[in-house]
Amino acid sequence: MSAVPRLSWILCCLAIVCGPQRTSQHSLPTDPTYNAGVVEFIPGQGKGRSKVNEALPRMKAIIESEATSNLDILIFPEFVLNDYTFRTYVPDPALRISPCEVPNYDWFLTELSCAARSRQLYVVVNLMEKVFCANDTTIVGRCDASGLNTYNTNVVFDRQGHVISRYRKSHLYRYEWYNVNVLPKPELATFTTDFGVTFGHFICFDMLYWEPAKVLLHERGITDIIYPTYWFSELPFLTAVQLQEGWAFANDVNLLAADASKPSGQNGGSGIYAGQLGRLNATITEVPTTQLLTAAVPKRAFRQSYQPAPVIQPAFVPQIVTPRLTKFDLLRDYNIDIATTLLLPANFTYVNETVCYDSNFCCHFQAARTPVANSAGYVSYRYRLAAFSGQHATHQRVDPAELQFCAVFACTNEALYTCGLIFPAEITVGNQYYFSALNVSASFPQRPRRLIMPTTVDGSLMPLPVHTYDWQSSERNVTTTVSLSLSYPKHDILTFGLWCNYYTDLVSSHNFDPLLPPAEGMNSSASRLASAWILSTSLLLTALRQL
Repeated sequence: MSAVPRLSWILCCLAIVCGPQRTSQHSLPTDPTYNAGVVEFIPGQGKGRSKVNEALPRMKAIIESEATSNLDILIFPEFVLNDYTFRTYVPDPALRISPCEVPNYDWFLTELSCAARSRQLYVVVNLMEKVFCANDTTIVGRCDASGLNTYNTNVVFDRQGHVISRYRKSHLYRYEWYNVNVLPKPELATFTTDFGVTFGHFICFDMLYWEPAKVLLHERGITDIIYPTYWFSELPFLTAVQLQEGWAFANDVNLLAADASKPSGQNGGSGIYAGQLGRLNATITEVPTTQLLTAAVPKRAFRQSYQPAPVIQPAFVPQIVTPRLTKFDLLRDYNIDIATTLLLPANFTYVNETVCYDSNFCCHFQAARTPVANSAGYVSYRYRLAAFSGQHATHQRVDPAELQFCAVFACTNEALYTCGLIFPAEITVGNQYYFSALNVSASFPQRPRRLIMPTTVDGSLMPLPVHTYDWQSSERNVTTTVSLSLSYPKHDILTFGLWCNYYTDLVSSHNFDPLLPPAEGMNSSASRLASAWILSTSLLLTALRQL
């Protein structure tokens, strides 16, 4: 045997004995940061087995790519892998089963388990899970006639491919109610990693509710959240990155958010956020995109000594035309139609106004604008000031909500119904003015269940960076006074304000027997009685759920 073949044979044997070796170093508990990745991912095409067969190779290619070689944890979005027609069982995390070693589960779960083990990564995926329910006493009569329930489920693999955590979505969105079950009480799903961080996780619409999202923070002390989502973006307050960054800022927690990318369906926008330090990496695009976002995330235990990279803010230069997303389909928040609003003049340069909702909640606004030279011939947005407080609101027409908000938001003309809309691509929009100063402030009643967050977004559907505004909050008797102030000039603002969620006690009744709607032709008195009956039923369901 010649020297060269002999060397090749020896190297081959070493490869077989030793296996693939990672050259990267896992983060240690003593490290001030860990390395995270979230994937903005185009959903699998087709249905059933075809969807899995199309999406799985792309997911594995990302997991096994060199781009993940230095990562500790990787997150994929909601509902991009399988659907209701091609579900899988998921092992109980308490058993610490690795489907790669015990291949009794669907092939795609086994493949993902093996990929996580191969790359020695914590991997989080979302999938449609099937569960035997016929003999499950925790279901409380909510077992499908087939004997199998379906859940929208997060699955966490550790570095060896074991399933170490599982979470079943609590707050379903739109048509999910036709196909997906929910547990009687939301789960609190957590897991602890070998790099010294304990994560909590939930899914998409759960972010707007007290359980499990806020309970994880308040009762479990979780400071790092994993968030697979298939978010439906809505102006003026709830576009994807806008909500993610605002929620992470208000709670001052690390958030790893992976969103599906389908801009024509209102979906897209992922990011990694370090609480009030702002976003470390985020994206939202108007064309379907698969993209891995990575960042070194500061651990809360080392926050005092963590030194973020300095931000060098360039000198502001007014621009007539700035980038904007026009191919991204957007929902509109109909809650603003019942707010108290004040239309500002098209040519305003200074505003000092107070807008009150029902005289018991007032918002204070100060704004200054400077004209942009040579912009007079362009179409531009109009602005309204808005104040709202009440329980007669909804989260995207899906569930009841109790909200308060103060905001400056853009409209395409003077009519209120155009607020929350954007100009289409064929219209060239110009910045006739830029905001040189902008402040929004209000006093919010104190309650145990409440979250006040900054809500900002510009024409590119990205929130304003945290270093371009000041946030002040002070407690006074039974109220919290909050002020949001622009600290750097800005054009193309679509929203700037304060959004407060009081987490209504009313729970959704979607998964119960349907309530009878008022009959056609019912008089107003009967209609009021029916509405009162529906409300009382919802309250009863809330009480039963809390037992």
